[in-house]
Amino acid sequence: MLEFTNGVEARLLSIAMKTDIDNPFNIFRFILLRLDRRRVSIFLLAVLITMNVKAEIFAPFTTSNISPFVQLHGLPSARSAKLVPNKALVWQVQTDIANNFTENTDGVESILIDGETYRVNLSLRYGFGDRWEVGIDAPYIRHEPGQLDSFIEGFHDLFGLSQANRDDRPRNQLDYSYTSGVNTMRLNKSVSGIGEVRLNLGYKLREYENRTWSVRGGVKLPTGDPDKLTGSDGTDVYVGLYFSEGAFLGNESLSFHGSVGALAMGNGELVGSDVEDLAVYGSSTLAWKLSPNFSLKAQFDFHSALYDSGVKELGSFAGQLILGGSVKLGRKVQLDLSVSEDVIVDTAPDVVFSIGLRSLF
Repeated sequence: MLEFTNGVEARLLSIAMKTDIDNPFNIFRFILLRLDRRRVSIFLLAVLITMNVKAEIFAPFTTSNISPFVQLHGLPSARSAKLVPNKALVWQVQTDIANNFTENTDGVESILIDGETYRVNLSLRYGFGDRWEVGIDAPYIRHEPGQLDSFIEGFHDLFGLSQANRDDRPRNQLDYSYTSGVNTMRLNKSVSGIGEVRLNLGYKLREYENRTWSVRGGVKLPTGDPDKLTGSDGTDVYVGLYFSEGAFLGNESLSFHGSVGALAMGNGELVGSDVEDLAVYGSSTLAWKLSPNFSLKAQFDFHSALYDSGVKELGSFAGQLILGGSVKLGRKVQLDLSVSEDVIVDTAPDVVFSIGLRSLF
């Protein structure tokens, strides 16, 4: 049995208006648990009233499946077919907080995923030559006990959703474990570190009226640590076809984005379960522009199995639904807020709260 430790343990303070500064992820968690809804509504209303921006806010949420054993590999985030303009730079910082709980047994295999995974991703993309875009994604990942467990259970009770045995286990635990025969991999101590850096390239195939077709590809480098579940120790390559259409179905307020691609995975291996050589991934997004400064979005991300495994969490087709919106905070700054659910149950985190900030230079 493998156990991994880290000297830093960060916890959300129960005292009002205080947050443990040792862990920046706690700031976002504090907002989720403590913020007054009325104050948030007033703030967002003030933002909408004072802004006067014509920039597009139709772009998909830059999400992907961050289930602890899935995020080891190079699944690309959802993107628009529209590339960064020539000689322009887009930077983006996104924080994802994923609350996980699932357990399953199939023959000699068993899996338990109980805890929270946090990811902060810095993305830089640069446009050149009218048709090209180059970029880099550098994530920082942390695994720790599930401090949002009581919030999630209350949400499930409120809407009559199944707890899926959540209430049979202690709250606020971290236990990511997988067993196949005599081989066991287990992570039950808080850890953090740099994830797998990804280099990206995009090429615009065609742009006609409101429609754009592009090809995007990239390589994921083995910069993470398999012992901390921040990397797979393998090099992955992806390539995909991306499509975007404004004035979708003849409605100027609607926009659609779709993508489908293939991911070739390297030699990384989860103890006792082989990684598939090839996986298919994709995404579809419908955005509704309510004003020049605000849009609502519904998005579905999917991928085929990444592992040759009998347990659903590793060896099944996966899908998650993302709902949220984007708000312009200035001429070139955009705020994204979203929540995702595992609509194909147990193949993605139970819930993911995401907040992103992006800007164009």
